[in-house]
Amino acid sequence: MSGNNSFKQSGVAEMRRQIERFAPDQAAALKAVARETAERILKRERQLLTSQTHGEGNTANALFIEDDSANKRFIVRFGRIQGRPAHLPIWIEYGTVHQAARPFVRPAADAEVDRYRRDMDAASVAAARKTLGP
Repeated sequence: MSGNNSFKQSGVAEMRRQIERFAPDQAAALKAVARETAERILKRERQLLTSQTHGEGNTANALFIEDDSANKRFIVRFGRIQGRPAHLPIWIEYGTVHQAARPFVRPAADAEVDRYRRDMDAASVAAARKTLGP
């Protein structure tokens, strides 16, 4: 600092530009992880349903991934199941008075928790390094 209480800065404008880019870069990286996780959950749910039911596969085939961008999430959900009641997935997951539960949603999601956390952490660090430097 000089005697008049002023100082010179260098690199502040570039640093600010990098920080402003960080949010979109990080959001894109985290969205990719969330999408990949949803795809693995969808695949596992279909495998579990197919192995636990003895139909034509219409229930498993009705599963799809919805991109709920407004809420920053992906949802694995059911579309219309051909020739079946809309509540059939709930009945399979939780059972009824006539049949035992055959869970497929919770086991598929639970199996992804640790990997999801690891991948999200890694994606955040990678985005920060890419945008802000080592």
